[in-house]
Amino acid sequence: MLWKTFGRFFHAMEDYLPHCGKRAGGRRAATPLVGGAGFSLVELLTVMAAVGLLAALGAGGWSLAIGAAQSAACRSNLRQLATANLAYAADHGRFVAAASDIGGSNAIRWHGVRQGKAFDGAQGPLAPYLGGEGGSGWVRRCPAFHPEEDGFEASCGGYGYNALGVGSELCLADGQGLAVGLRPGALSHPSHIVMFADAAFLQGRGAKARLIEYSFAEPPQFAGGGTPWPSIHFRHRGKANVAWCDGRVTSEPLARRGGPASPHPLGWFGPDDNRLFAPF
Repeated sequence: MLWKTFGRFFHAMEDYLPHCGKRAGGRRAATPLVGGAGFSLVELLTVMAAVGLLAALGAGGWSLAIGAAQSAACRSNLRQLATANLAYAADHGRFVAAASDIGGSNAIRWHGVRQGKAFDGAQGPLAPYLGGEGGSGWVRRCPAFHPEEDGFEASCGGYGYNALGVGSELCLADGQGLAVGLRPGALSHPSHIVMFADAAFLQGRGAKARLIEYSFAEPPQFAGGGTPWPSIHFRHRGKANVAWCDGRVTSEPLARRGGPASPHPLGWFGPDDNRLFAPF
């Protein structure tokens, strides 16, 4: 029915245009449509609605294309972060520390050094492996993440680091050496251990809660027991991009939410224990 209406509409236009003759003085005079060449108001409205629908579908397709491009750029960033950390480990014998002052003044992170209230990403330990000040700034920024307000972890750009079993030795039973990155040789299965992931943190509660940058990808359980607030952010159409310790990057679907972040796309993928975060 719709295609027949389209056909009548354009057929009517073809019949109409040749009858647009010229008056004296060169002005055109429209000749009324006659016979079966005309079309009803209902048919005209149908065509207009169809054109509007096609335009909406086109806009939706454009939105999907933008989202796909942002996810691809994000995966590229995570791959570069993982490669930089692997290079850092080759030079130093350990992965970069997630926070070299855990339990201290919160002044040093994998992504930068605090200068006043803000972190300076150019001073981060991975910056030299990411092209210096300018290059590292681009890599540490997921194009699909737009923090709702400034936070205390600014400059990590929407990426969180596995501080349980890569960026620290928090997973060790004796609890020693928490402030140093893990030795690469301690990873039993690098392809199954998270290194970096899309991350965010829900600051506040209720209507005043806002998503901010957060530099840790929290595991399902604290090393000493209990459940942290989730920080893995499933911002790419229900998926989070994840860089693993072998350098691979995958897109993982949201498996479960938790805590006060439940209305937001924050949660975990995979099993509900720490096997994807602890290296042993």
